Amino acid sequence: MVAGTPYVFTEGPLYEAMRASMSVPGIFSPVELRGRILGDGGLVDNLPVDVVRAMGAEVIIAVNIGTPLAPREALSSIIGLTGQMINILTEQNVRIQLASLKEGDVLISPNLGALTSSDFDQSAEFIRLGVAGAREAAAELAAFSLSPEAYAAYKAARPRIVDTPPPRIEFVKIEGTEYANPKVLALDLDVPLEQPLDAKALDDAISRLYGTSQYERIDYHVVEDNGRTGIVVNVREKAVGPNFIRFGLNYATDFQGETNFSLLAGHRRVWVNSLGAQWLNELEVGRISRAATEFYQPLDLANTMFASAYASAQSVPRYIFSGSQRVAEYNVQANNAGVDIGVPISNLGELRVGPTYTFYKGSPTVAVPGFVTARETDAGLRVLARWDNLDDSFFPHRGVRANFEAFYGQRTQRAGDSPDEISKKLARIDFYGNGGIPLTSDDFLNVAIRAGALSRDDPALVNPFLLGGFLNLSGLRNGQLAGSYLGFGRVVYYHRITRIPLIGGNVYLGGSVEAGNTWQLRDSVSAGDLVKAGSVFLGADTFLGPFYFAYGRATGNASSFYLFLGRP
Repeated sequence: MVAGTPYVFTEGPLYEAMRASMSVPGIFSPVELRGRILGDGGLVDNLPVDVVRAMGAEVIIAVNIGTPLAPREALSSIIGLTGQMINILTEQNVRIQLASLKEGDVLISPNLGALTSSDFDQSAEFIRLGVAGAREAAAELAAFSLSPEAYAAYKAARPRIVDTPPPRIEFVKIEGTEYANPKVLALDLDVPLEQPLDAKALDDAISRLYGTSQYERIDYHVVEDNGRTGIVVNVREKAVGPNFIRFGLNYATDFQGETNFSLLAGHRRVWVNSLGAQWLNELEVGRISRAATEFYQPLDLANTMFASAYASAQSVPRYIFSGSQRVAEYNVQANNAGVDIGVPISNLGELRVGPTYTFYKGSPTVAVPGFVTARETDAGLRVLARWDNLDDSFFPHRGVRANFEAFYGQRTQRAGDSPDEISKKLARIDFYGNGGIPLTSDDFLNVAIRAGALSRDDPALVNPFLLGGFLNLSGLRNGQLAGSYLGFGRVVYYHRITRIPLIGGNVYLGGSVEAGNTWQLRDSVSAGDLVKAGSVFLGADTFLGPFYFAYGRATGNASSFYLFLGRP
């Protein structure tokens, strides 16, 4: 990438050559090896006839699977033009290599149709097309085939592959770290000593570690050292660390006068100390304003227990409805702080408990007579349990995510300018869970349930349970239903219709069936008055986050269109 010249691997580990060769600019970061910054060699030599000719090949069998140039209609965006520029570079060097083929060489060019090098999920179709392309050249290839007798002799003369038992691992060594603690990484990999190497378990552990997005590369090899057998794990941390920053946006409209736009920024500082402490910060600016911070501190090297201190401040609009019509608007400020002690649950969840304090202030922006500023303070003990093994944050095909939160403490309320305060004991529970169920490779369901309750029937003006909006009783206005008790369930069907790599990922058609309600009084809770709702939508997994264009309809002929883009 510095000199713009091809580099040919002739020795060394195969994975290094493969990782360098897949470093497509703009998609995978380049690899620094042997003093060079290496990217995808297709930019300079996508069909390396000259390389194998220099190795001494007398006959070349070349398979050309380069992506053809895009048509004119695909060049209306910066993404389309960028892709075309890369294709032009590769096509030029491919033509030069094709011109160097001689009489007796064989060229196989499978007809890939609309498939491109980014269609990773179409491997079976690529194989089928490759077989078809080779069969078309069968007559030319036959000239190089051996007789059955000669081929049998060739196979018999090949060295036999003998299955050997996996090595018994006596030590694990971590190399290459600058800010990460090797002792913590070794514990995370959890390689049993004095036991045969379980390669799959180690690969899975490395994948989980790589999934933290802190590392550019993690690989290992078996070594002998003074008569002892072990593994050396080589780690390359990302150059941008240990501070990681991300940006995003969130846009939503229901085409009925409610439009939200927010800019998002996140900061994560990893390895604040040798135990692996992290400092997390989030900022949202727009119609919803929010700032949050958390310091997460493992209490030992193996992170069998942790402590967490957190704080947040946010300002959100909230509406009072009469039917589907807004009759008042409040601006609700919520300031929260707390400390937790917790334990991880496997690598997929956690259980934490600790004191928490939240101050709410609801100020009328557009109000009818009788609506005044409301202040509320909740102070007490919180228990939080979380589990998440979904395979995708926004369009999960399998796995379960569950969140249970319980609070018990004191609630203090004050209305308007009155100095009088009302204090009372309060308990609050809130459970949400959803899971992905695969049906076929292109179809899946997402099932979600939510239940919540307060221990008192008193109106909770500034922090009630809310329902309404897309996939949250579609067809109703956002937050149209509010109360001290909540019950909700939905089933969403997704069908993948195509994949568009230029926007990020898959495109889906789908629909949902939903039912739920909120109630102000405990005695009013009943399955008989559940609001029924449903939606149809077009969705996509994009670089900016999930995209939805949807139509929803609910009990009472309530209906609405929705448009979403960005990370919630």
